[in-house]
Amino acid sequence: MIILPVFLYSLVELARGTSQPAEPTEYSQPIEFSHKIHIEKGEIPCEFCHIYARRSVNSGAPAMASCFGCHSVIAGSDEDPQKAAKYQDAIKKLLEYKSGKKSVPWKKIHDLPDFVYFSHKRHIQIGFDCTECHGEIAQHEVLSAETMITDLSMGWCMKCHTESQQTVGGKIAGPARKTRGGEIVRQAQQPDGILLGSKDCYTCHK
Repeated sequence: MIILPVFLYSLVELARGTSQPAEPTEYSQPIEFSHKIHIEKGEIPCEFCHIYARRSVNSGAPAMASCFGCHSVIAGSDEDPQKAAKYQDAIKKLLEYKSGKKSVPWKKIHDLPDFVYFSHKRHIQIGFDCTECHGEIAQHEVLSAETMITDLSMGWCMKCHTESQQTVGGKIAGPARKTRGGEIVRQAQQPDGILLGSKDCYTCHK
């Protein structure tokens, strides 16, 4: 007789819990990193830091050596003194990790469930730009789930896989950019073909 009321109470509490909005997720990084300053001002392509994007399933996080390839000589500057000081503080924190022989514990923001298989290289090699999923990264100082142009849901993926994608020379017919993820310098050429994505469940759920 005691178990039933407790069980019913648990169900009620569970129902209440699922109706409540989720707690906000903390996206602050251990070092304040601006994609905007690196891509828009520095004209650095996404793959300079995310070196595995076009050749691996994962895009990869930059190694410390990649950061210091530039910041061994670039201390951080800006026309705005406050911004310059902020960038210099960030580089000082980077130096602390290097001197302590530690990797920067970057937090992953754009994540998928473990039961979903997604290959960066397959999408990059066929011609999709990083902005197709991640949004106009060059316009954001701080990245979060809110800055993305999509929720990365199965419905969104399937919409792309079931629609005909226009191609030029076998590659996705997107606008030409100064760098991958960077400023658009020329609109897409006249398409000469179409591409359809796979609809096989095993493609994404291995």
